[in-house]
Amino acid sequence: MRHPFILTAVCLSCAVGNMQAQKFTTGAYSDKVKTLQVHPADRWDAAPAVDLNGAGKILIGFDMMEAARGAYTYTITHCNADWTSSQLIQSEFMDGFQNRYVDDCAASFNTTVNYVNYRITFPNEEVRLKISGNYAVQVFPEYDDTPVLCACFSLVERKADIVMQATSQTDRGMNNSFQQVNFTLTCGNEVKTPVQDLKVFVRQNNRTDNEAALVKPLRIQGNQLIYEHVPSLIFEAGNEYRNFEMTTHQYNGLNIEAIKYYPPCYHVLLYPHPVRAGRSYSYYEDINGKVFIRTLSGTDAGTEADYYMVHFFLPCENPYSEAVYILSEAFNNLLDKRSKMDYNPVEGGYEKSVLLKEGYYNYLYVTRKNGKSGGSTALPEGNYYQTENEYRVLVYFRRTGDRYDRFIGTQTLQFK
Repeated sequence: MRHPFILTAVCLSCAVGNMQAQKFTTGAYSDKVKTLQVHPADRWDAAPAVDLNGAGKILIGFDMMEAARGAYTYTITHCNADWTSSQLIQSEFMDGFQNRYVDDCAASFNTTVNYVNYRITFPNEEVRLKISGNYAVQVFPEYDDTPVLCACFSLVERKADIVMQATSQTDRGMNNSFQQVNFTLTCGNEVKTPVQDLKVFVRQNNRTDNEAALVKPLRIQGNQLIYEHVPSLIFEAGNEYRNFEMTTHQYNGLNIEAIKYYPPCYHVLLYPHPVRAGRSYSYYEDINGKVFIRTLSGTDAGTEADYYMVHFFLPCENPYSEAVYILSEAFNNLLDKRSKMDYNPVEGGYEKSVLLKEGYYNYLYVTRKNGKSGGSTALPEGNYYQTENEYRVLVYFRRTGDRYDRFIGTQTLQFK
């Protein structure tokens, strides 16, 4: 005879274990999801974090490739510093209920491609988040337990001061292919054993594939932690991001060779700019991989910007031994099947066609070895120490006996 209570308990235990082991990241799980963006409501170009007790709000926006509004709900998960689920129960980190409907939505207007634009803002009238840390929001179709997307953001309580420096004088050479980040972290008296209680991460251009996770500083002076000459804080310098802009189908925008209509949508052919490794460095202003949605066809880009099929092409006489990806927030900076390019031996290069919303786009081509998580710019783009990059430090704090990681400090620096 089977015991349903025991079986249910075992299944629940396994489910909880799997959920806690899962690492959340911003990204789409369904091909119907497009233009997933997470940022402060008043700063489209800022990292997805606001002060816990401040006036700032987090905005999650996305489009569903549907002709009519659908019914979607969302759940909120509090996460550890490594974006796995924390041990907290719902009442410990939020006021409100799970599975709320995404009711802020509007259908596209006067576009060739139909879609519905959805927005979720935190805090809102139904949900208030109570503590600092990382949060993952998953969106589900009604009556379906399979999410279509995940959106990640953080709430910070500022308990740490960070003074940063980025330099091309690195422990791997001076003014060559790398940039090194050094910083000093000053904590309050609440942090008694910083080496054990702090988790520190450093990101380059909001990427997670090459994120540095630091265990301990070089030295401690009083309440200051000094991170210098740390090998994991040496980053490939990369190159300035490539860009293109499409805001209308009536004429070619920046770095667009042609726009043609093939039902059911317009197709955008980008100029096939060559591999840049081994060439002279050339500076031009970029936005470090970000995407700015805009259109000349209306005043509300959320619903009036159209979608075009964009064709990327990287000329390359012989294929690399490593896979090639497009690195951009257009793909949520993920190196996965959505951003992976295919080699076309007839055309002699890597190609990728993807449906993108009108706007200004930054992107790089990177390669990744099998089994490696970090993308490299060395082969397709080159690494130039002069490259302007954005570096961000994130500091988390958990005392012995605490059950979650508090997000106590963050700082951003532009290397120029």
